[in-house]
Amino acid sequence: MVTFSHTVLVNDERADHPEIKIDQLWELLLHKAENPVSYVPSITGAEVIERNGDEFVRRIVLRDAVTVRERVTVEPKRQVIFTQLDNPDLTTITNGIGEDEQGRLTFILTATLSAAGIERSRRESGFIAENDLLFYDTAHATVNSVRLAAALAEARHL
Repeated sequence: MVTFSHTVLVNDERADHPEIKIDQLWELLLHKAENPVSYVPSITGAEVIERNGDEFVRRIVLRDAVTVRERVTVEPKRQVIFTQLDNPDLTTITNGIGEDEQGRLTFILTATLSAAGIERSRRESGFIAENDLLFYDTAHATVNSVRLAAALAEARHL
């Protein structure tokens, strides 16, 4: 099994943004699950196509070229799991909330290759590095979008 994992501090004391609490991060991750375009640079379109309790299925468009469906499962205030329904290279992507060793709030993005994705990595040099960079960029873009949303929310309350 090949899993990419990137952890990003949500509150960077060097950055000029309001402190984000776990409840606010959670609300923004739920918003991201249904509206990913403003959070994930590689997603250029998205729509929820089916709902069933706390789960839903969404269709996303990657780079205006590839369309995939994902089952989205919510584990409240812990993680959002995106199970790939027809993406041949991945099985799951997870957006999680955690803490680092100093107790600071973190965002954790993990993605696991499928058997076909592992086979593709054997055939295509650079496939692992390219995907690792993609998920690294996605983790950081998500946190930057969360910080921007928090700053906008604070500005509306001033």
